[in-house]
Amino acid sequence: MKTIIYYIVIIVVAASVFSCSDFLDKTPIDQIAADEYFTDEASAESAVRAIYRSLESSTYYGQSMILIPEFAAGHVQNVYNYPEFVNFEQNDIRIDNPWVLNIWTASYSSINAANNVIARVPDMTGQISDEKKQQFVNEAKFIRALVYFNLVRSWGDVPLITSPTDASTSLGELQVSRTPEAQIYTHIIADLTDAANLPMTYTSLDQTKGRATQNAAKALLSKVYLYQGDYEQSASFAKEVIDSGDTLTADYPSIWLTENSGESIFELQFDAQATNPFATVSNPTSSALFFAKDTVYKFYEEGDKRRDFTLNFQNNRYYIGKYRNYNPATQNVPVIRMSEIYLIYAEAQARVSNSPAGEPYQYYKAVRDRAAIETPAGDTFDLNSFITAVQREKRLELMFEGEAWYDYARTDLALTEMMTVPDEKRYLFPIPQTEREINQNLGQNDAYQ
Repeated sequence: MKTIIYYIVIIVVAASVFSCSDFLDKTPIDQIAADEYFTDEASAESAVRAIYRSLESSTYYGQSMILIPEFAAGHVQNVYNYPEFVNFEQNDIRIDNPWVLNIWTASYSSINAANNVIARVPDMTGQISDEKKQQFVNEAKFIRALVYFNLVRSWGDVPLITSPTDASTSLGELQVSRTPEAQIYTHIIADLTDAANLPMTYTSLDQTKGRATQNAAKALLSKVYLYQGDYEQSASFAKEVIDSGDTLTADYPSIWLTENSGESIFELQFDAQATNPFATVSNPTSSALFFAKDTVYKFYEEGDKRRDFTLNFQNNRYYIGKYRNYNPATQNVPVIRMSEIYLIYAEAQARVSNSPAGEPYQYYKAVRDRAAIETPAGDTFDLNSFITAVQREKRLELMFEGEAWYDYARTDLALTEMMTVPDEKRYLFPIPQTEREINQNLGQNDAYQ
């Protein structure tokens, strides 16, 4: 099977005409040589739109990038209990696991599409302003940063590829070694720092929906700095996003039942033309392949309003309740939303202050207040117990959103609360064996050697 480092084409939109009233109008995606494609503003915007589209594939946020971390966290099950899924829950992933390869391949496909925009758009000579050029480049940098963040959380050291590949790229140039994790993070932060210059909103709501914005870049920066242990920067960026004016949506289910809710910071757009593969297979239909584990129900306190929406009990099963727009499967996917930023700020600021008192406690409590559950008094927490409480709250708040596994691995909470076989070396997935056979410069993570 060819994988993305060898699948060297630019993903762009074939149609040269699109509606300016809807940034994410669905048009066919094709593969066109870069030098033939980047000719004017319309073609550049189509190329940017194609990068967003690439995130929606079934091998990325359209299914795998949500589902696989949820298997690792022990939250979901497959109707047939196929080993390729069960192995994630058992922390015993084979080096030839197809889902590991799928996510890896999809990641580098999106990165290559972003690299093409970043490399080609600044040199365009057609009808396009410098301001638009910079906007498109910064949108591509946001997506590249997001994908590399997921890569480094999943595999640690990974190849850092910042130049586009095409049919003329030599085999030798594609033999890329793994780049140290710290260097990947440096590059992610540089991309997001540039992306933080994006507009807060675009010319219309239709143009803004599904698009990277200044707040999306700052929210992701806050999250990246949290994973790096730079809590001052994490708290600072989280607070900037919080202070921008958006708040929690009062009705928790409306985050998914209403597209682009006021809480959504970055949300992928699906519709009847570009449907959501995960919604198709996670709801009570004949196509259902994945269910929630019964144990998830017990994680929630009695009276927690999130529980009966997050878990959709029908036909004597708990279905994955957040992706209910399945007929047709037009369910959007909120990738970053405000409640996560509240909880990131609560943890980061508590670490900076060496205390949960004040704002850290208030933002933690705000998330629980919306869920209609009582929060213990602030003076009942010390710093460590508060951080653990925040992480557990994040697990419940973001259930079935592909986040809890990474967050628990970040602080070693996965060892005691998720892993069947506690082993910190197995926080990371194996480098796909197919990739290693093609590229002899790729090493393997310690647990899989």
